[in-house]
Amino acid sequence: MILPSFPLCRNAQHEGAVRRVVDGCAGFLADRLPGKLVGLVLTGSFSRGEGTVLAVNGHLRVLGDIEFLVIVPRMTDYRALRRRVGDWGREASARLGAPSVSVDIEFGPVEVGYLRHRARPSIFVYDLATHGKVVWGPADLLRAIPAFGPERIPRDDALHLVFNRTIEQLEAYDRLDGLAGEALLDVAYQRVKLVLDLAGSALAFAGAHATSYAERPAAFARLLASTPRLAARLPADFERELERAARAKLDPSAEPLLPHAEAGTQRAWLKRRIVDGVPALRAFLVWELEELTGRRAPLDALLARWTAMPSRSRRLREWAKLAVHPNRAPLPVSPLRALALARRSTPRALLYAAGALAYVDLARDRSRAPTDVRPLLPLADRAAPRTPDAARGAVTALWRWCVRNN
Repeated sequence: MILPSFPLCRNAQHEGAVRRVVDGCAGFLADRLPGKLVGLVLTGSFSRGEGTVLAVNGHLRVLGDIEFLVIVPRMTDYRALRRRVGDWGREASARLGAPSVSVDIEFGPVEVGYLRHRARPSIFVYDLATHGKVVWGPADLLRAIPAFGPERIPRDDALHLVFNRTIEQLEAYDRLDGLAGEALLDVAYQRVKLVLDLAGSALAFAGAHATSYAERPAAFARLLASTPRLAARLPADFERELERAARAKLDPSAEPLLPHAEAGTQRAWLKRRIVDGVPALRAFLVWELEELTGRRAPLDALLARWTAMPSRSRRLREWAKLAVHPNRAPLPVSPLRALALARRSTPRALLYAAGALAYVDLARDRSRAPTDVRPLLPLADRAAPRTPDAARGAVTALWRWCVRNN
């Protein structure tokens, strides 16, 4: 069953082409999951009518992903699907977008019981329940999610949003030298999302989550007016940058993402922008970590205190989950090293801390030695990174394995 239409983006000229891709995903998955597709739910920016689409080189380019939740009947179906959705996303992207739309489609599987029993308060679940659009299945499918308000979003979930965007910036910084053309637009778009999500994280952290990117600058201005400690830490131009980011997210043709220049100049500009983002990111991290830990301290000390906060049972549970991960680790992991780190924190928290330190290090005074993040990584000695570049690569590879794709 294909349900009625809804807005996908702000540009009416792009709407039809993107809608064909979205509608095509329902048939694509129904063919591959005969009798096992309970529902397909559009999530993310496009579910809110705020998808980012840009006309470039004679076709449309979707910036970011078109994201779906794929709902199957049983946990056994979920486990079988989990290994396949990555390949299916790439196949759907190539088949449904070509030749007029360049797009990345992402399928995230869950079994139907997740909605009623395991969809706990978070930014994702709040946005899913509020704005998710069922494109296949019962129209009332998402009503199974227990209702909650934004004040119930855990503070750690808001903090994790900052960490995830931080590590994406690390990955982009190291990929830039090999990119050109439209691929540079994706990196520029990530910069826009970082600014929007820094503000979004602070709002969710304060119990005032604003789902709409269009409304986020005004909501953040209200937060700053009532939160002088955060306001005092931020760079003076952050609010203006947030307004520009919101305009670019909604209409990238009106707020150019890149300077008009050759690829080398664009790459250098983007690298400067990533490094120039360090003060704002540090400000948000320090403010949220101080609130969580109840202590005022430099970022490295706050990270050390925060990583020690998870309970012993949670540490063991997360390391055990990693031990049975269905996908092979991207780098050799040492069981003894993992066991030692399990006494300190969870794998997620340690990777987040390593990513934050590595990102802040991009702006360090070059007369100072780089921060050594190796003690935070569960790698075998032979795989331990020897340079800052290698350390960033290790952090992003491990993050993709045990956080982003887990």
